[in-house]
Amino acid sequence: MLVGTYLYGSISLGGFDKEKSDIDFVTVLKRDLTQEESNNLKAIHKELNLNSLGKRMDGIYIPMNGVGKTNEALSPYLYCTNGKIKRGYWDINAVTWWMIKQYGIKIYGKEISELDFQSNWIKLVENMEYNINVYWINKAKNRLVFMFDHMIEFCVLTISRILSTLEFEKILTKIDGARKAKEILPERWHLLLEEALRIRINSKSASFYSSRLKRAMECREFISLTYDLCNERYFSDIDKGIN
Repeated sequence: MLVGTYLYGSISLGGFDKEKSDIDFVTVLKRDLTQEESNNLKAIHKELNLNSLGKRMDGIYIPMNGVGKTNEALSPYLYCTNGKIKRGYWDINAVTWWMIKQYGIKIYGKEISELDFQSNWIKLVENMEYNINVYWINKAKNRLVFMFDHMIEFCVLTISRILSTLEFEKILTKIDGARKAKEILPERWHLLLEEALRIRINSKSASFYSSRLKRAMECREFISLTYDLCNERYFSDIDKGIN
């Protein structure tokens, strides 16, 4: 039944945080599971949830013919989020397959090199273009969410990681991505980068900002800045097939 199980994400990049990081995985199956098998899988994850790490498992169970494909080309599949099994669509895209191909860790089964799929840099950049131009631009319209620490961390570290990936053509951990972003962005933005790193590494320490409102405004400005920068420097050549 099992072709193989593979880890990717922070754990494969050497940036796993035992307190915060998810355990990202892909399990490849010879075929889709029956209802009985699906129920057994749910029971297994229920047992795993007795351990705190089990609740942080995020991944997919996908038939062999779905390997390398993104949600648009797939029928609903089983996925795990917060340790619970559901059927539908999860976070599977060009970035997922690029990370598995380049950095994945085999836990069981076939070697990654034996799986018949290609990782495509142009598709990865297109995914990041959507992330910047649609997801974050829309998120910036909601002023309230940026008043909270978790959104500052999520926003700044995620966008910094995208920026550093595009600049250096290598996927980094969120922490390394923020540090590399300092090499790309003017010093004006270094305080916000340090604030996001502070929240990630030691959230109980004192903020570098005396005003949450000012910090929220700067975070929304940061989205606009990186939107302009990415579209000028990295996204303009996608249609030309240039990587």
